Amino acid sequence: MTGPLDADVVVLTSRFAPDRDGGYAVAVLSRLLALHSAGVRHPLLLTLDVGSPRDRERAVAYAHAHGVPAGSFTMRNLFDEAVRDPRRLRAQARPGGRTPGVAYRELRDDHGALVVSLPVVADAAWHLSEANVVIHGGEGDRVLPGFAALYVAWLSHVADDLRTAAGDAGRPLVVICESRQIGETLGRWCDPRVRIVHTVHNSHLAHPFDAAAPVRDEGWRRWLDALDGFDLVLWPTLAQAREVDERFPHRARFATVPSAILPRRAARVASRRRDDVVVMACRLVEQKRVDLAVLAWEEVVRERPGARLEIYGDGPLREQLRTMIRDRGLRGAIRLRGHDDDVRAAIDRARVFLSTSAFEGQGLAIVEALSAGVPVVSFDVRYGPAEVIGDGGILVSPGDLSGLSTAILSLLQDEEQWDRTSGRARLAATRFTPDRVGVQLRRELDAVLAGPASRLACSRGATDRVASVSP
Repeated sequence: MTGPLDADVVVLTSRFAPDRDGGYAVAVLSRLLALHSAGVRHPLLLTLDVGSPRDRERAVAYAHAHGVPAGSFTMRNLFDEAVRDPRRLRAQARPGGRTPGVAYRELRDDHGALVVSLPVVADAAWHLSEANVVIHGGEGDRVLPGFAALYVAWLSHVADDLRTAAGDAGRPLVVICESRQIGETLGRWCDPRVRIVHTVHNSHLAHPFDAAAPVRDEGWRRWLDALDGFDLVLWPTLAQAREVDERFPHRARFATVPSAILPRRAARVASRRRDDVVVMACRLVEQKRVDLAVLAWEEVVRERPGARLEIYGDGPLREQLRTMIRDRGLRGAIRLRGHDDDVRAAIDRARVFLSTSAFEGQGLAIVEALSAGVPVVSFDVRYGPAEVIGDGGILVSPGDLSGLSTAILSLLQDEEQWDRTSGRARLAATRFTPDRVGVQLRRELDAVLAGPASRLACSRGATDRVASVSP
């Protein structure tokens, strides 16, 4: 990696809402940190949700509070700009009005004037609807045919702004898309100066979550069918990249670049040694299978009566889990702690970190625990734990409750094993520092910029497929 990247970079996401999006928001933050380490000067964070400028200010403050250097990026929002000055969108729109039979959401400026009407589409594929987006104005209404047209129109304006600022009409732009729904809308953007890089945040597999399992849902099926619309796809694990590469025909370039860990203070090792505290940090949803942790804990407390399981996070299964804990007589041994803005402090105090997920993308909380020297016990599921944990914990066959409780007890009871595993956990986490991940990311950005845009919209004859790159 030598010098600044000779291109502008934008990180594109449906929204950036750390208080609602948990691990997804952390992954976006880690991307900004890795870009900073990779020599990318002042990337833009672009969001496409309807909110308020105050929402953006809070999000930027959150990013700075979690290690992203102040002034290292700028956040822009489509609808903040459209409401403030709709003229540039109007210039790309055609005369027209609302699509008949479609409900609309109205966006108004600070004076109450109607500026934009957005179609409200009651469908999971709303982003692919061609119902008119209406841009209002004194010279008559104008329309863009759907959200895809709206997004590309705005991104084209952003690209023009960056090239004007650089004084270079041919300057390349790298768009790092973090959202699959948004990625689907970019497939027809054929500006050859643009490279579209798509990231992945989770597993594409449904039950039983093995290599031959069906695809999780229609959204994933559409996205996998759209791979040729991207110049580069960044996967968080090598295993997922290889399995998708083998199973789904495509000609996109694949690479493996994990999410970086956010900077952290030193962990409080002394308190962790005194307490038999095991911590989980996850959303309380079906994917995380917290119910299996509750079942395994019955065996743990039989052998280790003072052991406590503290579960951080919230979600729709909270009351169901509360009832389960009560009915099994575990209220003194398991605590549902809810959302905590400083869950890192809880991880620092833990002796073991526990993950019972049915599937993962990378496992950001696992990396967080490793960096604090907290050994991890996890089901060996696709994808993430096996590649991330290494010797920094214990992997258990999915669903093996006896194996899960045995692994936890071994780390609670055997001080020498805990010491060895804790040291190995810290070593495993060094692969995920912003500097290490930044080197990998820079290598892939340099490669995608070295040749012409290869996505289907820009190339009719490209057949190159590049093997996945391990971390």
